Amino acid sequence: MTLDIEKLVTANPLLAGGGLISIPEAAAIIGLSVGSLLTELLNRGVEVFTWAQGWRGFHVLDLDAIDRDSDRTYIINDVETKGTSRVLSAPVRAHSSAATLAALLSTGISVEEVLRLKGREAFWLDSPTPVPLAAWMAPKRAVEAVRHRLAAAVPIAVVSPVAVAPGPALAPPAAEDPPTVRQSAKRFSELFTMYRKHRAWGEDQARRMAHEAGLFAELMDDPLVARIDVEMVQEYAARLARLPTDIYRTRRRYKIQPLPELMEIADRESLPLKNMKTIQGHVGRLAEVLNFGVSPAGLLRVNPAAGFKRGWGATKRARSQDDRDAFAPDELAEIFTRPWFATGSGAFTEKGSTGWRPSYYWLPLLALVTGGRLNELAQLHLDDIRQSDDESSVWYIDFNLDQSDKLDADSSGPNKSLKTVNAIRVVPLHRAVIDAGLPQYVSALHEAGHTRLFPELTRDRVKGYGKPAGSWFNERLLGRQLRMPRDGRKTFHSFRHNFATAIERLDVPERVMAQLLGHERGATQGGTRYAKDRKANELKPIIERLSFPCLAGIRGFDVQAALRALECSKQLKARVARRKSGEQVSAGADS
Repeated sequence: MTLDIEKLVTANPLLAGGGLISIPEAAAIIGLSVGSLLTELLNRGVEVFTWAQGWRGFHVLDLDAIDRDSDRTYIINDVETKGTSRVLSAPVRAHSSAATLAALLSTGISVEEVLRLKGREAFWLDSPTPVPLAAWMAPKRAVEAVRHRLAAAVPIAVVSPVAVAPGPALAPPAAEDPPTVRQSAKRFSELFTMYRKHRAWGEDQARRMAHEAGLFAELMDDPLVARIDVEMVQEYAARLARLPTDIYRTRRRYKIQPLPELMEIADRESLPLKNMKTIQGHVGRLAEVLNFGVSPAGLLRVNPAAGFKRGWGATKRARSQDDRDAFAPDELAEIFTRPWFATGSGAFTEKGSTGWRPSYYWLPLLALVTGGRLNELAQLHLDDIRQSDDESSVWYIDFNLDQSDKLDADSSGPNKSLKTVNAIRVVPLHRAVIDAGLPQYVSALHEAGHTRLFPELTRDRVKGYGKPAGSWFNERLLGRQLRMPRDGRKTFHSFRHNFATAIERLDVPERVMAQLLGHERGATQGGTRYAKDRKANELKPIIERLSFPCLAGIRGFDVQAALRALECSKQLKARVARRKSGEQVSAGADS
């Protein structure tokens, strides 16, 4: 165990009283290595905390009330049904502090999905969130207990007279650390107000800097000056990188103001994002404000935004193809041998209820053999599954923006969206899809009065119909059931990489590959303006050349079971709507 004897045996005023302290800072104060302190906290069963910074998810009043699968993993649909969607900025406790501490010991970062609030309340994150070591805190009393226990074991002979000399009673942290008291009472917006009063800006510069300060305040929830550190600056840069290049235009176009929602829009629509140079400019102007906080304001000892560097840097860039990984053959085999693929249906209880949905079967299958993006597939109308009217009678998907039906009652905004105009295209159905019975299912849905291929999916205002499907596939199936690492490398989008790789191996013309994937057709005017897309019957021979061994064992789709599952979904939505209506009535009566 690495330790500093003098620090270990000397009580530090920064650990006096209650409250939390950063784990790396605590280790430095008591003279232990970070790893040693993590081990001590783990062995003592200490709970650790972090700070939610505008995290999106579901507030659950009683985590114990959430249904679980047979493997004891939580059912995400039940979380969304019983929880309340919100954005959280508050201190939170690790769901399993032991697991979090073990992860920090192993990799220096933990990936959190569920966090504890007070009592049995919990916060279920929209997606697993990596939390670095520097963002984790431990109770000061627990750290002091670790120091005291280890100090008691130090032989008296090795303790210097200075270290053990009696002294006055410990003063509170404020007496030893005046800047801490001053900064704890001020937020970033207040610091910026002070800074603005000390500058003689023209009108344009004042407006520009106010915009910069507003960006940081909104994205980071106007933090206390005391909490602004290097990790927060890095997180600020990461959030800037998810914003569209032109915030003003995007707000006007989509009629959305909050920056977190603009991030979701930019991600869904693949809008141009802020580049590294722009991000460095934003952080540079933040550094100007924080520099004032160091001197003359005296609210910070150091400027955490000074010397900012982020990501790969200027000389090392990630390749586009490395953003996601394709599924390996054994991973595809795991996915397509799930019970609903092996039997054509999910399981039903004796009373006829089920948590299985038809989208569990069709979305992965269609993604693999068409290369469709999640939201493109999730929003499909029945009329988008077509059969050519020539003698070839080819079945195909028409990815379009036609609005052939009314919006769902629980929806608002456009019923369809595509990444770009180039995403409008046709893709023939692979024989595996036809053999599985998609045309028959489409016909049955028509007869049942449905208009969309996946009526069980509820449209999210920002993420579209793909949000519930993505939550199920990425977190529940891949993460909890198949135990694939949730590091962003393997997601639903990985099917698109499998499809693109399979098409490329056929040595088809690049323009045809671009059409099938919904990319821009060629780099010249001849390719983009004059050459026309191939029709479904022309593309069919290419699709039929694709071979997917993982699909060899799937059973035909059980249409009648699917219709029963849709009825279960409808009943669940009705119960949720009644519950929300009752809550609104109750809230109105209380007010």
